[in-house]
Amino acid sequence: MAKTTTKARTAPRAKKAAKSATTRRKTTTRTKAARTKSATSRKPAARTTARGASQRRPAASKVPAAIVRAAQQMKTSLAVAEFPDDAIALLQQDHRQVESLFEEFENTQGKAKKAGIAAKICLELRVHMQIEEELLYPPAHKEIEHDLVDEAIVEHASAKDLVKQIETMDPAEHLYDAKVKVLSEYIKHHVKEEEAEMFPKLRGHKLNLHDLAKSLAKRKVELISKYAKAG
Repeated sequence: MAKTTTKARTAPRAKKAAKSATTRRKTTTRTKAARTKSATSRKPAARTTARGASQRRPAASKVPAAIVRAAQQMKTSLAVAEFPDDAIALLQQDHRQVESLFEEFENTQGKAKKAGIAAKICLELRVHMQIEEELLYPPAHKEIEHDLVDEAIVEHASAKDLVKQIETMDPAEHLYDAKVKVLSEYIKHHVKEEEAEMFPKLRGHKLNLHDLAKSLAKRKVELISKYAKAG
């Protein structure tokens, strides 16, 4: 009789223990599922964050409005312009044009007029330096002393930095005129070295200056048109 009672008491306990174990397994399973779901839900968030970071990258620098206006004016004049059929003569023509603009800037008093002239200077230099670097300097690097071409590239970098500063300044700001003046000195030195050293040496080598002139003129027109449409 005592044995029967013990079994009767043990059976509910075993059933209760089994039920408790089952409950723990279900809880563990639910916890794992929740963790997996949480980790999965975090992945799209990471991708979203990455996309957001990509969207926050700085946009390409906008062409200043003054440069766009100068390009629109220049585009009209280029439509009827005649370019020299010699590459060196074409580049020298650019040099004389920029020198004339610097002189005009020096002799102008009104801030608004000075700003317009400075914009033309900056545009002329932007285009001139780019066509030289794209079309003249690579073959020149092969034909003449590397140092001469490398120094010209470094001089361009200094001039480009000043051009960018001038483009973002108001003509009434302190140092505006001084920066244009320093830029003119940079360009004067650069032009002197090109015309006295680089250009004469290029004439003595196997460059096709006629074909190069065509390429330079075509690229110049393309760049002016690009700037004119940038607004």
